[in-house]
Amino acid sequence: MHVLLSRSSLFVLPLLALVALGHEDTRRDPIDILKVKNLLIKDYTGPLTHETLDLFHNIESLDLRNCNFTPFHESFLHPLPNLKRLAISNNVMERVDHDTSGCCGHLEDLELTNSGVGDLEEVELKKIGAMRSLKRLVFHNEKIPILHEDTLTDTNLVDVTIKHCNLASIEDGAFKKLQKLENLNLKKNQLKEIKKEVLAPLTNVKVINLSGNFLEKLTTDMIPSLPNLELLIVAHNPIKEFNLEGIKEVAPKLKTVDISGIEVDTSKSGGINLVKHAVL
Repeated sequence: MHVLLSRSSLFVLPLLALVALGHEDTRRDPIDILKVKNLLIKDYTGPLTHETLDLFHNIESLDLRNCNFTPFHESFLHPLPNLKRLAISNNVMERVDHDTSGCCGHLEDLELTNSGVGDLEEVELKKIGAMRSLKRLVFHNEKIPILHEDTLTDTNLVDVTIKHCNLASIEDGAFKKLQKLENLNLKKNQLKEIKKEVLAPLTNVKVINLSGNFLEKLTTDMIPSLPNLELLIVAHNPIKEFNLEGIKEVAPKLKTVDISGIEVDTSKSGGINLVKHAVL
């Protein structure tokens, strides 16, 4: 079941929730509220605390979109033991009280897009990165200038996206526990380089997207042993030095390198298919 709550509807949540489910007498069958699995809260202004969603104990997917939270307290997640997906996008938050402890034991998919939570400090990023159930993590248009060592310690992560986040630096060890990661998307940031040691732990990665950064160099000696890498995207970087000779020795499954928007000497492709049109 899907429910949409908007504007000031959270103030009369018990009534509107049941009306949204299509019951003429909203007091006759309150058990149906427990069948709600997907909830979208849109264009709402007001506080968000753990009391707000007490009635939606069984929801599995929650989308908070275009809201003005006064304040936003992360304890609102605590009554949602079955939550698997959380998306927070394009909100305004007058005050953010961080408290993700004791929640989200089954959360698999977390997406923050211009969420409104403000600068994501190292301690908050590490709380998110330590959620053991997460498989997909997306930061889009957030403020994350640096990714510290041991920021992402959830060993079950398969897909990590950090794009349009002003990311300029990645410390050694930031990805050291992500052996299951298959997709790493760091497009549209401010990276001038990525050290070989940073990528080395990603032995299962299949796709790395570095498009739209400030990389000036791409050579084989920059790339560690990545036995499962199939696609590397470096499109729209100001790359001046390009040489992938011998790349098959460190990335034997690499099939394609996307160099859209870059003029390079294709004779040094290392036998890899170079494409000049966007792959992803």
